[in-house]
Amino acid sequence: MLGSLEVRSGGEPVPVSGALQRRVLVTLLLEAGRVVPVSRLVAVGWNEEPPDSAEHQVRKVVAKLRSRIPCGPHFIVTDGPGYRADVDTDQLDLLRHQQLLGQARAALEAGEPERAAARFREALALWRGPVLSGDGGRVIDAASAALEEQRLTAAEQLYDLCIAAGAAAEVTGELRALVEEHPLRETLRRRLMLALYRSGHQAAALAEFARARKHLADELGIDPGVELTELHERILRQDRSLIHHPARPPSPAPAEPPEVPYALPFDVRDFSGRDAELQWVRDAAGRALPRVPTVLALDGMGGSGKTALAVRAAHRLAEQYPDGSLFIDLHGFTPGKTPLSAFDAQGDLLAAAGVPSDEISTVPAGRAARWQSYIRGRRMLLLLDNAAASEQVRGLIPASSDSLVLITSRPRLTGLDGAEWLSVGALSESDSHQILLRTLGSERVRNEPDAARELLHLCGGLPLAVRIAAARLANRPHWTIRRLAEKLRDHNRRLDELTSEGRGVAGALLLSYQSMPDDQRTAFLLLGHHPGRYLDTEEAAALLDTDALTAEGVLEELVDVRLLEARESGVYALHDLVRSFVHRVARGERTWETGRALRRLLDHYVHMAERAGDTLFPGRRSMGEGDEAGGAHTEFDHKDKALHWLDQHRDGMLAAVDAAYDEGLLWHAARLPRELGFHSSVRAYDASANAALEKGLSAARRLGDLSLTRLNLTNLAMGKWRLGQLSDAIARLEEAVELSRQMADEHSEAACQARLGQAYNSMGELERALQLNQEVNRRAKELGLTRLGGSSLSMLSLIQVRLGRFDEAAESAEQALSVFDSIQEVQLSVDALSNLSQAMEGLGRLEEALARADAALERCERISMPSVLPLVLARRADVLTRMGELKEAAHSADQALMKAARGTGDIHRAGVHLTVGRVRYAQGELELARAQQLLAHELACRMELRYDEACALWGLARTAETWGQLELARKHRSAADDLFSLMNVPETAR
Repeated sequence: MLGSLEVRSGGEPVPVSGALQRRVLVTLLLEAGRVVPVSRLVAVGWNEEPPDSAEHQVRKVVAKLRSRIPCGPHFIVTDGPGYRADVDTDQLDLLRHQQLLGQARAALEAGEPERAAARFREALALWRGPVLSGDGGRVIDAASAALEEQRLTAAEQLYDLCIAAGAAAEVTGELRALVEEHPLRETLRRRLMLALYRSGHQAAALAEFARARKHLADELGIDPGVELTELHERILRQDRSLIHHPARPPSPAPAEPPEVPYALPFDVRDFSGRDAELQWVRDAAGRALPRVPTVLALDGMGGSGKTALAVRAAHRLAEQYPDGSLFIDLHGFTPGKTPLSAFDAQGDLLAAAGVPSDEISTVPAGRAARWQSYIRGRRMLLLLDNAAASEQVRGLIPASSDSLVLITSRPRLTGLDGAEWLSVGALSESDSHQILLRTLGSERVRNEPDAARELLHLCGGLPLAVRIAAARLANRPHWTIRRLAEKLRDHNRRLDELTSEGRGVAGALLLSYQSMPDDQRTAFLLLGHHPGRYLDTEEAAALLDTDALTAEGVLEELVDVRLLEARESGVYALHDLVRSFVHRVARGERTWETGRALRRLLDHYVHMAERAGDTLFPGRRSMGEGDEAGGAHTEFDHKDKALHWLDQHRDGMLAAVDAAYDEGLLWHAARLPRELGFHSSVRAYDASANAALEKGLSAARRLGDLSLTRLNLTNLAMGKWRLGQLSDAIARLEEAVELSRQMADEHSEAACQARLGQAYNSMGELERALQLNQEVNRRAKELGLTRLGGSSLSMLSLIQVRLGRFDEAAESAEQALSVFDSIQEVQLSVDALSNLSQAMEGLGRLEEALARADAALERCERISMPSVLPLVLARRADVLTRMGELKEAAHSADQALMKAARGTGDIHRAGVHLTVGRVRYAQGELELARAQQLLAHELACRMELRYDEACALWGLARTAETWGQLELARKHRSAADDLFSLMNVPETAR
């Protein structure tokens, strides 16, 4: 609840709809464990002037919440005059946030600043924004403001600790972002100035004071406070007391202390991020057992910043190891060098420790004994960098010592008993951004924010890539960031551009590739031909021509050598730069097996996608896989699993269409887009799905396959219809109808005519749409096409609503809903329920209309249909407006507008603006109503949505009339009447 309200059970979202439900639930959670009287819940729900039925409505809402949330009666408990939320700390982010803040302050009091800082960070990481995202009303907003103040106070305490610990440079970016959010908070600005000054940026610190002074003068007409002004003056005179003096350990008692080795490499000045990883090392080192070495191994792909991380951790921990710190590069993956043996490494470490050469044995057993004798009883820090295998480092680990051994390697060294491992992944975007800022300066990055984001995205969070890119730009001040980003867009050139002074991503990856055995290299190349970024074990099995269990073993081996990333169970990913590398290598090693592997993968996609589509869209016409798509007959036993599979493989299938087309596998290129089109009707990614359908259409034409040509024409037409490109959609549908007649395919002809009717309805040709759908319904019954019969009835109901035939519309929608429920078709049932709600509203049965709209919303959210959700929310808002429930109507309308703005489809957007306009009109907000009506009119005219155009004009006339602009109202109403008359829409339906 620290931000937008999210309820989850077992990882799955639990929908909590309606403003009153959310406010009641949040109020109970704000007072978790305490009784909240019903009167307070009423005040929260309505702010002022609650209706007489307010207490009854609150009790109904509590009952709904109890039924919706798993174990609801145990979670919301009736207690005396009100209710109490019974939750544990780990169930609610607010309680966890407050617990962590308490632990942080307790650590401060105990004199443990590092632990305090870690707890503050954990607490602040839970913050996602104001409670209910600022939409909670007066009472909740007041509580949210108090929590925001608590958060800012904690942040200031954290930054005080970081600055005091000498980490000022690491927090300047975070401080600057927080100051941007709260520019009038002088206590934050003061900490930013101090952090900048201690980081060596005196001019930047003074510039911050100038910005604060200007902002305070412009906004409040006041000068900065005493503390900020005093700090400014101290910076100007370079007050030495502002300089950080790190605490030094007390000098040892002996007059001539023994010299201890300190051989760590220099710490990277612009090191950024990795707070969680550094904390992991600190925590693991803190769990050390007496006389037992602590062995920590950091693994990750080449260029992931393992060494920089280990060096930073070693410098921070070195003071805890009074007998010295040693470093050695084991050259496990160093170009032109052979990995060091344990024998050579022992000799180098003894020499670095100051042991005379004549005391270092030339016999392996003697040298190993000398090394163990030297380190026995000492408390040292050993950094063993760039290891290739466990055997390399096993002989270097102390047998009996309180030492800390930090190891870095590309593969995970699973042969080291007792070691703790941590895989070092990609940097976050904010941490990568800090590297860019420190290398190029804030002004240069700030001048090209979009290009900087793209550059970092193309570097994929790989520290080596980010540093090389930043260094190239720093050495070429005449280059823009955009210029380098444009160079990196080319996959064939990206690795070349990420090379500098013999150091590059390609070289780092090549060493890992060359170190693999031949069979592993072959598997890596075949898997690299997967067209998407993510692949699962079944896709890998298709590429490798094996079973899923064997494929999983191969994938895990590639994870071990860090050329593949493990995601969720059974899912793996190639880093974008690894993909560029494997494609480059594959071009030089292409064999006949490559083409066969791609064909097997495409067969797998066609087979699985059709099974998923058949499960998700029951009753649709089966295409049959033909000879091209073999494989076991996998079935999905639940719609959710089918939808999850399509969600998970969408990007891979989109890329597979391109790969199939480019490789001349035309049947696959023509067949696969059908499933993408069906899936897009639920998930609304029509622009990319249409691009695949265009390629599928081209492939089908090249094959001369009329059936696949008709199929792609139809699905492409519906994708264009959802984007509001109606003329294009109708042209393709008419061609599809003609092809169906040439093939004497009555089923296809009827299906295409149904979609033509849908498009004509959108264009306002209602009588023509009515006749087409009546004919389609008749033919569907004759041919036994259940799903098509249901969809034609659903479309008939919408057309009948627009023509004012509300009784007929209700009957058609009820019949359609019965058909869809009988075949468990959820997607189309949402449309039928929405149409039934409109019919009920037309008949004046508003409670039933709202119930049908709520049912449509529940189904829409259950299957997550972003393409239809805005219209369903708008439908609900329209009914609530008719019922006079304007607050809830406004909330539903605002949600519809927000969802429509985030979506990619345009066909429903004008209708959403019309609904918002009606709600604003009912609220008396005429200016806002007119703005929404004008937007709806512009969209409807651009897309030839004649019915929506007439409704927009009708709304504009009513608004103008209320405003007293009678001539303008007459003009709009006359234009609307002409359009409605042209469409035969009666007065009762306008």
